[in-house]
Amino acid sequence: MMRFRHVVGALAMVALAGSLAVAQERGAAPAPPPEPHNLKVLPATTTTAQILPIMRAFSAALGTNCGYCHAWTAPGAATNDFASDAKPAKQVARVMMQMAGEINQKLAANIQKPADQLTRVQCMTCHRGAAIPTLPPPAAPAAPAGAPAGGGR
Repeated sequence: MMRFRHVVGALAMVALAGSLAVAQERGAAPAPPPEPHNLKVLPATTTTAQILPIMRAFSAALGTNCGYCHAWTAPGAATNDFASDAKPAKQVARVMMQMAGEINQKLAANIQKPADQLTRVQCMTCHRGAAIPTLPPPAAPAAPAGAPAGGGR
C-alpha cells in the first residue's frame, strides 16, 4: 500500500509540473508581427491585419509564395525582410498594382454601371495562377470554303 501511495504521489507531481508548463506556454503570447513599412502603393496606414489577405490573394493569383517578391526564408522566420526592395519582382508587382488601379478607375469613370456591377481587373485576370502570364495560343486559321477537312489528300 505504501508503494501505491508513492506512485500516486509521483504521478501527481508529474501532472502538476505538466500543467504548470502548459499554463506558462499559454500565458506567453507570441510577439505580434511588425506593422508594415516601406509601402509605396498601398496606403502607409495599412496594418498587418489588412495586408495579409491582400498578399495571400497575390500569392494565389500568381501561384507563388512570399519569397517570390520578398526577402523571405520561412514562415515566421526572424530573417524575413518584407520591407526589402532587393528583389526586382517586388517593383514589378508595384507597377502592376498601379496599372490595375488605373484601369479600374477608368472603367468606373467611363462605364455607366453601378460600382457593384463592374468587373474589376485583378492579378488573377491575367495571371490565372502563373507567375508569368501567358497568352492563349492563337486560334487555328479557318479552312477555306470547300477545302477538305483535316487537310486530306
